[in-house]
Amino acid sequence: MPEPSRQLSDPQELLAGYLDFYREEILRALEGFPEPGVSRVPSGWTPLALLKHLAYMERRWFVWGFEGEQVEAPHGDRDESGELVSTESFEEIRDFYLAQCRRSREIVAKARPSDLAARTGRFLPPKEAPTLGWIMFHVLEEYMRHAGHLDIARELAGP
Repeated sequence: MPEPSRQLSDPQELLAGYLDFYREEILRALEGFPEPGVSRVPSGWTPLALLKHLAYMERRWFVWGFEGEQVEAPHGDRDESGELVSTESFEEIRDFYLAQCRRSREIVAKARPSDLAARTGRFLPPKEAPTLGWIMFHVLEEYMRHAGHLDIARELAGP
């Protein structure tokens, strides 16, 4: 998927376009990744766990955060050290991730960037409710950061 058009000026279309661009970049980086469940870094982080983290991140910010829907385990299943537990296959996590991305797109499509997040989910008073535009930009920042992490992990994994 190419970057969004350079002619885009609508902030929502631009943010939505770049979110989709980076969602695809993450999947592209994982395609053919040798053993995505194996860590190549001292922290023990794995590309597969990153994909699962991103699925929960989508759900946490758009469903729980913006929509205010109650979700079970908004940060995912964690072990006693706080690490995300990943026992599912790559295909199962990818399907969960794609479902969360679809749901996020649906939420974004029916709102405006200036709309405030619900005060019933993640942003209960006294927390300040962010706008959808702020949430979209924050999620985009997270994608850009993690796409870079995947690039490095891919390089460490070798050809």
